[in-house]
Amino acid sequence: MLAFDLQRFAGEKTERATPQRRREARREGQVARSAELTSALTMLTGVILLRMTGPKFWDTWMNAMTKSFSSAGSVDLAKQGQVLGLMHQNLRLMFGLLGPLFGAVMVVGAATGFAQTGPMFLPNLLLPKFSRLNPIEGFKRIFSVRGLVEAGKSLLKLVIVGVVVYAATQGVIDKVVMLTQTQVQTLPAFVGQIVFKLAIEIGILFVLLAFLDYLFQRFEFEKSIRMSREEIKQEHRNQEGDPLIRSQLRQRGRALAMRRMMQDVPKADVVVTNPTHFAVALRYDASTMTAPQVIAKGQDEMARRIRETARQAGVPLMENKPLAQALYREVEIGTEVPAELFRAVAEVLAAVYRLRDGRVRR
Repeated sequence: MLAFDLQRFAGEKTERATPQRRREARREGQVARSAELTSALTMLTGVILLRMTGPKFWDTWMNAMTKSFSSAGSVDLAKQGQVLGLMHQNLRLMFGLLGPLFGAVMVVGAATGFAQTGPMFLPNLLLPKFSRLNPIEGFKRIFSVRGLVEAGKSLLKLVIVGVVVYAATQGVIDKVVMLTQTQVQTLPAFVGQIVFKLAIEIGILFVLLAFLDYLFQRFEFEKSIRMSREEIKQEHRNQEGDPLIRSQLRQRGRALAMRRMMQDVPKADVVVTNPTHFAVALRYDASTMTAPQVIAKGQDEMARRIRETARQAGVPLMENKPLAQALYREVEIGTEVPAELFRAVAEVLAAVYRLRDGRVRR
């Protein structure tokens, strides 16, 4: 039995996308990207930076609040300038403390997005698309495979957070009981330590999950831009043009080159023949050329046309089978004769010049 690849006939999209298809998808905003990876890395970065700068931030803020409350009695509430000055001072302090933190988080988020997609500027995606307001399409997206995957990821996140919180509280529950016998001043540091430990562990787990999500998004993206073999063939046809048109253009180009070549035959000094299979027209001008030049050549029918044109123009024909074959095979039209053929060509030209001089004397 003969085995047939049915996918060839069914138009199944089984082939990897071509570079042209990838560029088109990119122009439409279709790239492999995981929003989960960006949010997870920015969250983990923020938690780590806050853990590193938290004590300094807390001390600075508490000192500022203490100073503000201690001087509150000297502030005249009737004077708007004093109240606004105090507010501006506290706001500048807050922005000075939180600004670098927010800046670092934004840089990490931007770098993560850039690493996934590369440079992208697609202003057309900012335009509203009313097709997105279609409720039927919205339900299809919610209950599609992708929607189920997103719901599964959200549920998995909740489970992970619950497990991590439960494990962490089990490890410190004895210390929490002992806090009833400690001073109040130790509570913020203890609670902050537990919270940051939980946040970092959860952040690391979220980053791992987000990386898996990125791999899944790449798989889905590659799957979505696959092409059928017919689409690839059509793309090649569009890029290279219709084969029939290309063939016609090549034929026209050859015909034009042949006409130009035949127009140069009357300018030749001699036509070297095989005598019937090959014909090569040579021209030499000592004032402009360093060596004789092939201005026309042909085989069989084209050789016959060159000979006829030469006879009509009065160009002498010289039979030299080895030289005619060598010139036809080794020298292109418009190029000079190579050094190894100088001697044979010189003998032919010398014979032509002697013949021409003899006719002139008569």
